[in-house]
Formats: sequence, C-alpha cells, structure tokens
Amino acid sequence: MGKIEISGNKKTHEKIILRELPFKVGDTISLDKIQEQLRISKENILNTSLFNFAEVDTFEKTLSTINISIKVIERWYLWPIPIFEQASRNFNSWFYEKDFEKINYGLFLAQTNFRGRNELLRFVFRRGFREQYGFAYSIPGIDKKQKLGFEIKFLYYKQRNVAFSTFENKPVYLLTDNYNYQNSSSSINFTYRPGIYNWHNFETSYNNHFITDTLFKTNAIFIGNNYNNTQYITLSYTFTRDKRNSNYYPLKGYYFSAKFSKTGLGVLKNEMNYFTINLKASKYLKISNRFYFSTAGHADYSTLKDYSYLFSRAFGYNSYTKGMELYVIDGNAFGLWNNAFRYQLIKPHTVHLRKIKAEKFTKFHFAIYASLNADAGYVINETQINMPHSNEFLYGYGLGIDFVTYYDIVFRVEFSANKFGETGLFLHFNAPF
Repeated sequence: MGKIEISGNKKTHEKIILRELPFKVGDTISLDKIQEQLRISKENILNTSLFNFAEVDTFEKTLSTINISIKVIERWYLWPIPIFEQASRNFNSWFYEKDFEKINYGLFLAQTNFRGRNELLRFVFRRGFREQYGFAYSIPGIDKKQKLGFEIKFLYYKQRNVAFSTFENKPVYLLTDNYNYQNSSSSINFTYRPGIYNWHNFETSYNNHFITDTLFKTNAIFIGNNYNNTQYITLSYTFTRDKRNSNYYPLKGYYFSAKFSKTGLGVLKNEMNYFTINLKASKYLKISNRFYFSTAGHADYSTLKDYSYLFSRAFGYNSYTKGMELYVIDGNAFGLWNNAFRYQLIKPHTVHLRKIKAEKFTKFHFAIYASLNADAGYVINETQINMPHSNEFLYGYGLGIDFVTYYDIVFRVEFSANKFGETGLFLHFNAPF
C-alpha cells in the first residue's frame, strides 16, 4: 500500500476518515481483494454519517504499489431545528387517536462533526405536551488511536398531562394544573472501540422521578413499591458488533448487541432495584440483483416482578409486531422477531439540483423499495396486573413502500394486519430494524 490521498474534507480531520479504513499505508493487500477493500472502506466512511457521498479508488498503480484516492462530500453540520411534533408514544397512535393537544414545540440545536473531529453537541428546548430541556456532548476518539470515546448527557422532563395507567391496551391520561410528573437524568458514557466493527460501552447514569400526590392517589403503582418518588443509579455494559453495509438502511451484513444493566445499588432512598438484559441480532442478505431479505430478533428481560407502570413497558412504544402500533402491552419481558423481503423498485439514484449552489444540498441520492413483512412477538407478564394479550403469541404481516434518501432519512408507508384481523395504514420514519 502506497499513499492515501483524501480530498473534499473541508472540515473533517483526515484521521477521522483514516480510522474507518480496513488498511493503512504500508499494508500488503493481494490484488484479488483490492475491490472488496475499497467497497468496505466506502461503506465505513458513509456509516460515520459525516458525508453524503464518498468515492474510494486507486490511482498511479505499479507492480508493487497501489495508491488510494478518497473523495468525500461533507454534510451540513449545524442544525438549528424548530420543534413542532406529535408527542404521543408513536406517530400512528397520535394520528389514529386524533389527539391534537399532544403537540410539542421548541428548538433543537445539533452541531455534528464539532471541530471536525466527529464530536456531537446537542441542546434541546421543548415545550408543550411534554416539556424537555437538556444537552449532550460526545466525542468518539479522545486518545491518539481513537479507540476511547466519551459522552455526557443531562435531561429534564415534566408533564401536566401524563399517562398513568394502561386500560384495554391503551394509555389513560391525567391532566391537572400542576406538573404531575417530573424526571431528571444525567449520564456519563465511555466507549472502547478496539477495531472498526466492535464497540464496548460502559455507562453510569442517575435518575430521579417525582409524581404529585394527585397522581399517586390515582395510581399508587405508577412508580411501584408504594413510592411517589424514586432515585437510583444504573450501571450498564453494552457490546455491539456491527457489520452492516449501512447503519440507517442496511441491505447486507449483520448486527449484534447485548446490554446488561443493574438499576439500584442500595445507596439511595426509595431506590428501584432490578437487572435488565437486552439482546438484538439481525441478518441482511442480498438474494439477487434487486431482491433482499432481512431477519431480526429482539429480546428484553427484567427481574422487576412487581408491576410498575413506569418501568414495566414492553410492546407499544419502540417495539411491536406489524399492525399492533396502536396497542400497549405491559410486561417484564418480551421477544420480537421481524422479517422482510424487499424489492428495489428504484435503484440508488443521484440527482443534481442545479439551482442550489451549496454543495452539501445540491447533490442528493434516493432509492425506493417495496417490502413484504411478517413479524411475531410475545410479551411475558409475571406481575399481579392483568394485561390483555400478554402471555400469548402475537403476529402481524403486510406490505410496505420505503423511501430512502440522504441525511439518513427513511420514510415508510405500510399496510399491515394483526392476529385479530385488524388492518391499517401506518407511517414510520426510520428503518424497520
């Protein structure tokens, strides 16, 4: 391997790009593996989410030396984004319930690639249904070899209108003139990334939850253990191996993560005390020129056996089977299996907007996929609370159209049916799994 020339990185330090390469200057690579190494390099560079486009190629080749050229187009990094959004547990529950009082507004400020070192600085000022204030700062490489990362975060929430119970698989709300629920959290996270594909995360966080006497009288097990306030420290470790070709809409490769958490160390008053295990695994295959298949499993288990509305959440928030977006099913454990066949209706296509002069926006890419989806899931409820559709097999299936474009934007429209024969049209704004 000869020299590596990088261009287009007007802000990004070269070391950030070099960190993602599976080779370095001086390495020996056989000729039959060069193209594969170039493809992997391009995928890794794009997966940093710092660039809209990347080209990796060879130049000035000799019999004994290969030089590498890397050309990138950087993204826009400063995002002062006005907040005007739905505030329900997911977009579909808000849309179908037509509760237009559940609206948040405010400002979100994100400075990505801060100082050109892939640092991330975020501030949030959110008012409305669910008030939120906070900041976070992270840097992926604090040492010369860029193996150690660091993040600090602080968030504060408060709500007057708060969901306090689940009835017939729907959240029930309490509204008063006072803030019925408040939560503050702060955390510090250290990341160790020994290679390109493996991450080790160690996090310590502190949480404080407080509810009013009115909310406590309405539901004494909102927090659990007959508490109207709780504070606790959580220690967690997460291992992640990510070999997907894209981290926001993968089509090839695999992903695995395992997270182990201990909540409560026996040192604070009114502590919650339980262990949590969270496992995720997914596999992505290219079947033919335009056909793809993906399968993913997600399992979560908590040792918290006494029901808590706040901590006994399973399906209905971030996890659910197809066609069950409107259901809430509480429990202390769940398993979820997602499957999808995809057909590439429109291959990744690049468009030039001639009238826009800013390089970060004038050139964008997009692709469209049709999908056939099938999910299965199970919620384990070992608590004393009767929760309909827990401890029973659940499934859903349907068809979807996915629109994928730059800045990690994914928009999905799905027509789905669940095991009860209910159907609906559902919208999502991220990759399915």
